[in-house]
Amino acid sequence: MTRVRENLRDWRQTSLNRHRVLLAAKTAAAAAIAWLLVPLLPFVSNEYSYYAPFGVLVVMYPTVAATARTGGQTLLGLALGIGLGVAALGATEFFDIPPVIPLAAVVGVGVLLGGIRHLGAGRDILAVAAVFVLLLAGQAGSGDYPLSYLVTMGVGVVVGLVVNLVVVPPLYFEWASGKLTDLREAAAAFLDTLADHVREPDAAQVDAALSHLDAMTEEVRREVAEAEDSARANPRGRRHLAELQQNARRLRSMDLTVAATRDLAEVISGRHPETLVEMDDEAQRLFADAIRACATLTKTPIDDDGLDDRVRAAKDALERYLGALPSTTVSTSTMAQRIEPAIFLRRLVDASTLFMDDTRA
Repeated sequence: MTRVRENLRDWRQTSLNRHRVLLAAKTAAAAAIAWLLVPLLPFVSNEYSYYAPFGVLVVMYPTVAATARTGGQTLLGLALGIGLGVAALGATEFFDIPPVIPLAAVVGVGVLLGGIRHLGAGRDILAVAAVFVLLLAGQAGSGDYPLSYLVTMGVGVVVGLVVNLVVVPPLYFEWASGKLTDLREAAAAFLDTLADHVREPDAAQVDAALSHLDAMTEEVRREVAEAEDSARANPRGRRHLAELQQNARRLRSMDLTVAATRDLAEVISGRHPETLVEMDDEAQRLFADAIRACATLTKTPIDDDGLDDRVRAAKDALERYLGALPSTTVSTSTMAQRIEPAIFLRRLVDASTLFMDDTRA
């Protein structure tokens, strides 16, 4: 039941947030406008006007830059596919060959051309457009189908781009910032889990928490990249350069934090679990305290007045742990295993210090 509630919450956050609702409204409006425009165009058959809304659907992306990029790629792939279909149709009529032969040839060549990476989104529509032209234009005997297909799709692409550019062109800096905050809190929660593991080992719980953190990290990277993309070709983006730069700095800092957290988990739960067994109770307690101090530091918001104090507290906790390690009564390899976690804790502190300095700049 808990899993179901989490899935419903994720669905609401991704599908019913204001950005998605705005995109849905703009797409619906653009599809209607494109449909109404087609009958006004010369040299285009009205019976193919349904391709205009389809063109809108193909290119309507959350960002203006993605819409423009996808639109250009789609039109290029569409033109190549239509050209391929027209050539195959002409060959069929000229040589009077069975339709199955040019059909197979069109599909094969279309799939091969779809391997051109620079076509981007146009790769998916190239072979489809070629088959449509070959079969529909050939069966209907309609010479205006290829041109109508290209023009009506083009109308949809252009209308989608214009609507996305003119009607509140979206920016996702605030959304990405919220996701970065979620990642910061998830990393802090995972550190608390590691601190619990020091006193009461539970490798399964650590593995589950680490998988969740990894998945969230990838999601946040995508969100920050989309936020950066939303500023491209967007007239509103110039007024938000500071937010873009701040999100980029926060992501770099969180990448360092997550990497150090993962390495710490690998040492005490994966690669060298004996590290904890060989510690005495006092060293374990101080080690757990140092991890919790780093967790508290990690979860501290960037504008918190107590951030400096928590940096010092984490450094002091780390020094107390290092001071509790024996210097002569253990082997060199054992000593190295005990110092290694401290190295990752120090990286956590350094990552938060960088995070603090960058975001306050």
